[in-house]
Amino acid sequence: MTMDASSLMVQYKKQKLDGGEEMIGRSKSLSNLPDVLIVKILSLLPTKDAIRTSILSKRWEYIWTSLPNLKFIQWKFENKRPLLVNAVERALILRGPADIKEFTLSFEVLGDALRVNTWISAVLQRNVEDLSLVLHSFKDPVSLPRSLFTSATLKVLLLELPCIFKVPSPICFSSLRSLTLSSVVFSDDYSAQQLFSGCSVLEEIFLYGCNWANLNFVSICAPKLLRFTIDEGDSQILRGSDGCQIMVLGVRLAYFSYTGEFLDDYCFYNSSANEALISLNSIKRVQHVSYRLYKLLNGLSSVKHLTICDTSFEVVQTNASEHLMPSFNNLTTLIFERVEVDLGCKGLLTFLQNCPCLKYLIFCEGIGLYSDDAKDDGMLEPLPPCFLNSLEEIDVLEFCGDEDELHAMKVLLKCAAVLKKVTINWCSGVQLGPETMKHISKQLLDLPRGSENCRVVCLCPR
Repeated sequence: MTMDASSLMVQYKKQKLDGGEEMIGRSKSLSNLPDVLIVKILSLLPTKDAIRTSILSKRWEYIWTSLPNLKFIQWKFENKRPLLVNAVERALILRGPADIKEFTLSFEVLGDALRVNTWISAVLQRNVEDLSLVLHSFKDPVSLPRSLFTSATLKVLLLELPCIFKVPSPICFSSLRSLTLSSVVFSDDYSAQQLFSGCSVLEEIFLYGCNWANLNFVSICAPKLLRFTIDEGDSQILRGSDGCQIMVLGVRLAYFSYTGEFLDDYCFYNSSANEALISLNSIKRVQHVSYRLYKLLNGLSSVKHLTICDTSFEVVQTNASEHLMPSFNNLTTLIFERVEVDLGCKGLLTFLQNCPCLKYLIFCEGIGLYSDDAKDDGMLEPLPPCFLNSLEEIDVLEFCGDEDELHAMKVLLKCAAVLKKVTINWCSGVQLGPETMKHISKQLLDLPRGSENCRVVCLCPR
């Protein structure tokens, strides 16, 4: 029970709740509150708990069916199917024609596909705006109601369907702003194309663990699209297909995120993103993945903020041909997450070489210098232009104070000619005493700098 609901309940905990008892002191019983306020109180509770209030009095028996937001999640009903089935049907039958704002159903369908479709149809008839369907364990092929795909009120749709998903024709989501698909197995090119083409005002797409094995090509063209997230998930790793080509056409994204192994081929055409995150999982086909990574990066070459995750990125860069690297002329912020970066890595230097306007460089898992390229004269070869003209701030996290890290910091400070600030965050789990950390921090502060205006800050763990 939430804090707001609890505080209201406590005021009446000594009173009877049958709606016909006397007042105690100056307080009124909950049953004397107007229905609108009671519904507001119940809306603060999980649907399962709101249903339990139906036993308080005759007046309360059906009030919960008027809730604008209904969430039926099977495990919260102690995995007792009859309880959930009864609750859903009571909610839809007893509420009458009142609109539903948000409806969530998480359910093992088994042999009840027809019943589930009846529920979905009833919800759509009540002008639902936010619909989440997490459906598993089908006995029969899935065929969702046609009315779902022509809803004029639906603004948010989440479908988690680990099965072959074929959509009907025509499709027209005239109000849909956000679409999430999870574990969906697309049936064919035409069906998938119909789905994405029927969302003219879409602003967000989230694709999690979807299987494109039955498809060769699909294009996504949503002029108002702002956020696009793809996570291939583990379910596709065993797939033997060479994947589907997924082309994003004519969009101006605020944010794009990709996580996976490039099991499918992603291409941005006449499109851009302001911010992007690329996270590679374990790699089995390095050259194959390298080609697809660089193809995606070419489409994202106008990005301003880029986050690269995991050690796989270094492997890919090392094995990729340098001529495939795009120029990131607008890139101002580059972040490396979940990977300790080797400053002498040829792939990293090639990447930085193509970021002429880079201002902020962030190493979330530390940095080292493990090659001999810059240890003798303390200069990087080749020296990226951004080190001379634009790089103003460097953040290094998870610093442990070993020799390779100190070498890397020495090179960074010497090579960056217009640097204004370097922040070094000591690792919270570092096995060094306070005096040793103090000594190494002083070494860092005393390192020679290529920029007279550079300030070095060492932050010790609390």
